[in-house]
Amino acid sequence: MNNSNNNNQMNQMQMGQMNPIPMNIPMPMPLQNSTMGIPNPMGNPFPMGNAFNNSLNETMIRINQEFNLCQNDNDLVSIGCNFGLENNYIFTWRVTMSGPTNTPYGGGLFTIIATFPDDYPMHGPEFKFKNKIYHLNVDFDKDPGHICISSLNDWRIRGKVKDLPFYTVKQALYDIFCLFYNQGVVGAYSQSMANQYLNNKEQFNAVAREWTQLYANPNNNN
Repeated sequence: MNNSNNNNQMNQMQMGQMNPIPMNIPMPMPLQNSTMGIPNPMGNPFPMGNAFNNSLNETMIRINQEFNLCQNDNDLVSIGCNFGLENNYIFTWRVTMSGPTNTPYGGGLFTIIATFPDDYPMHGPEFKFKNKIYHLNVDFDKDPGHICISSLNDWRIRGKVKDLPFYTVKQALYDIFCLFYNQGVVGAYSQSMANQYLNNKEQFNAVAREWTQLYANPNNNN
């Protein structure tokens, strides 16, 4: 992958040069009639009040639209993103992302689970790595896979990110992709890992490469 093109794409995304989500994108999966209830992750419908049902249907429409947009986005395809649904459930996406070859994560195929709240976009989705990854800003202990990026956390809690009014799943995935190139020492989950990164970066990268082979090898079913 061309580093110059990557940087140009990332800079454009980080400057907030994004368009609002159009509302006429066809949905990739049908919605259940509101009188029948909305299916839960286990596939069993449960009854709800009409007002909540209508709101939930609107949320599902919005998420379906973003799913369609992301699937067909050339920028996301260029960084190796592929999209699927966990248990055919629109509120839980499974996104695979290829590690860049010029990083310790090169050759790895990383899976990210995006879990959307039922009031999206009032609150944002939560993103977690499913693979173990040796990175300062990804927890593998108390909350495995949790990503420490302020924009993701702000979006999940508040549904908006300061100075980025059109923050979307696409921008979030770009921010996650940038993690392969960057290590945030200030937001590190492990002080010992941060010390290793600062004092012996070669050793840190060696462990990151080892974990990539162990836990993100595309030839394994991790």
